[in-house]
Amino acid sequence: MRHELTELQFAVDYYKSLERLSDEEWQLPLAIDKWTVQECVSHLFLWDRYYFDHAVSKLPNDPLTLIETDYDEFNRLAVEYAHHIDALALLKKAIAVRLELVSSLARLTDEQYDRRYEDRFQPRAFVDSFIAHDHHHQEQIDAALARLKRR
Repeated sequence: MRHELTELQFAVDYYKSLERLSDEEWQLPLAIDKWTVQECVSHLFLWDRYYFDHAVSKLPNDPLTLIETDYDEFNRLAVEYAHHIDALALLKKAIAVRLELVSSLARLTDEQYDRRYEDRFQPRAFVDSFIAHDHHHQEQIDAALARLKRR
């Protein structure tokens, strides 16, 4: 498996490490006026689901169904979704879609992985951006949980 995909799959182990969180930890804000841990996981899950459904699952031969997305509205809906799902059910869904993403990307040839599709999606660039996105939010979650433990 490509090195980047191994790193993208790291989110699965990270999600599994969150299974032990208490309800208090799930509802912990990442910072003042920021998302809770559960809302952040919902955000990560729904972006994975969106890109899997509208791009990655279509590769290499089907037309993409990506649409212009209002990121603020998408993220608002992700926060709302977090309020309507149990944390462990959310983790299960997040793990499943991340495994689907990685598996689908791993099946691409090197040429397909590096190719730009419809002049708007390149698997390699997508993976790189999602790894950075994962790290950003994982660091926020870890910092919030560490602050809680220091109280």
